[in-house]
Amino acid sequence: MPPIPKKNTITSQTSRLQCSMPTFFLLLIILSLFFLSLFFVLSPNSNSNSSVFDPQNALQVPQYALKVYVADLPRSFNYGLLGRYWSSSQSDSRISSDPDHDSGIRPKPASFPPYPENPVIKQYSAEYWITGDLMTPENLRTRSFAKRVFDEQEADVVFVPFFATLSAEMELAKGKATFRKKEGNEDYQRQKEVVRLVTSSEAWKLSGGRDHVFVLTGCVKT
Repeated sequence: MPPIPKKNTITSQTSRLQCSMPTFFLLLIILSLFFLSLFFVLSPNSNSNSSVFDPQNALQVPQYALKVYVADLPRSFNYGLLGRYWSSSQSDSRISSDPDHDSGIRPKPASFPPYPENPVIKQYSAEYWITGDLMTPENLRTRSFAKRVFDEQEADVVFVPFFATLSAEMELAKGKATFRKKEGNEDYQRQKEVVRLVTSSEAWKLSGGRDHVFVLTGCVKT
């Protein structure tokens, strides 16, 4: 049986432990600050003339930027389609609770409406963000890799701003019966019209469509 320390010994040890804990944490903080300052002093990227953030540099588009021409499509194929989505009162038949239509709360009409919160649709939003980036005025874009140009002859690629996935998902939300048919399928009609408009454009005639980019995200299983 190990020896049992006397009461006064326990009190003395407890007192020393209580005194040593603040000292330990203080020492730990001092050491952390020391090594952190040492890191910044010895860092090869640090110098007295550089600043943490340079707004002028942040607004400069890299010289290797991709020059993108945005195909001229009616608004009804992108933001107008979003406006139509939000104005609808029909809930998505594929999910038990539709956060965009069951709550009765709608975003205010806007030039650039928000993307749906419906989880089935929200996960496929690449074309929305790419279009939004390219539509943003140049002076408000910070170090975007893509540079928008307004002459198709200067472009490296032509981006087609069609919210294709949203179009398909809106049709699927009504039910798979109409989605599997061409007749009465609004998504199919929109796709046909987009192809007609794009293939008859001057940008398409220049390259035969080799440089055109259509963003089609998602995996539609019907």
